[in-house]
Amino acid sequence: MKCLLDATSVKVLARAIHCLAKIGDELHIEPTENGLTLKTVNASKSAYSAFNFHLPFFLDFYHISENTVQADSDEDTVIKCKLPMKSILSVFRSIGSLEKSVETCNITLPLLEALLIIEFKCKHGIIKHFNLRYFECESVEAEFCKSGYASKFSCTSRFYNETLLSFHSSTQEVTWSLAMDQVHLSNHIDDELDPSKCVRTEVTLAKDEFVDFNVALCTQVTFCLKELRAILAFAEALKLDLDCRMEGAGQPVLFSLEKADLYSADFLLATLTPVLDSTATSSRTTNNQRKNDASTQSNLSKHSSPVPILRDKADSRTVSCANLQTTLMLNVPESPCHTSRLNSLSLIEPQLFPAMDDNLDLEIQPPPPKRARARYIFQNCLKATQEAREGPCEVFAPDSEGDD
Repeated sequence: MKCLLDATSVKVLARAIHCLAKIGDELHIEPTENGLTLKTVNASKSAYSAFNFHLPFFLDFYHISENTVQADSDEDTVIKCKLPMKSILSVFRSIGSLEKSVETCNITLPLLEALLIIEFKCKHGIIKHFNLRYFECESVEAEFCKSGYASKFSCTSRFYNETLLSFHSSTQEVTWSLAMDQVHLSNHIDDELDPSKCVRTEVTLAKDEFVDFNVALCTQVTFCLKELRAILAFAEALKLDLDCRMEGAGQPVLFSLEKADLYSADFLLATLTPVLDSTATSSRTTNNQRKNDASTQSNLSKHSSPVPILRDKADSRTVSCANLQTTLMLNVPESPCHTSRLNSLSLIEPQLFPAMDDNLDLEIQPPPPKRARARYIFQNCLKATQEAREGPCEVFAPDSEGDD
């Protein structure tokens, strides 16, 4: 494969690579007879992106298949390769610098060498040459049909960006609720989180604000916001309209854009499945059951007073013991979490204390004042360095005799 691009096409190609770099870690390159295709998939395989650059996008484009060397015209295979996104970003890192200095770009994918060769011809006769090593891989495909979606609406990318400015930068997922005359956007909050400690953001878009609005099914879908921001960054830089197609909860959402006959892009994003709603319902049921148990325990504690009743009669003692047993059962439910916590505490070895006489009266003395405490600490410093010892002691060096 060999293609030649002008300065305007180089800028578009660089923005497309930056957009794909925000979604996936590997860039898949597939040259075909109709142009060049760049694809990527994120690590969790929940987002698929593909840019298709058609023949009018290039100044020159030559497609050479692998079987051309063997002269086999019955079968035509496409070169399937991928390379790390960091390596290709090192070439197209600064879009502004490429726009000012690059005049033409020559991209070559030779058959006999596992190299992607990129050559920039810049102003003042400067030539930049890059050799990037790639790896052979299988083709990455996503099966979808644009005509199979029930709802479709399109709007300018700038309008979408202004709408998403209302959401906090830390928002990870957004929920789109489709109605016959409006689209409602809100940030998705997990049921496990406390709603009183979360910020709720909601935006309503009327039907008149869209360029094309055709909603045949009222539904609600939730998907990741990170990939959508990457799509809008590319579309707004080139002032393109963005088409959105939705089916229902659990079905993928398709965003697409197109620039005449030059290039097109498709972004397929996974949505949350309705199975999560059953999990949320079960968690709510568990919380309500705990609240009911707590209310039952409080009622028992109010209407029954075990200590006074035990002192009155023997028959009332049985009732009070039953109430006491019920209260204890409510306080210590049998659950695996409680058992695991008990097991973890049992691993700590207790420290044994000597047995003490119960009749022994211990005299608790108050702590000494600060001055007495300091005197006790430094009392050895105030004593003489040599103390007289009681009893005989062995003499190693006797006293010298006096001069007569």
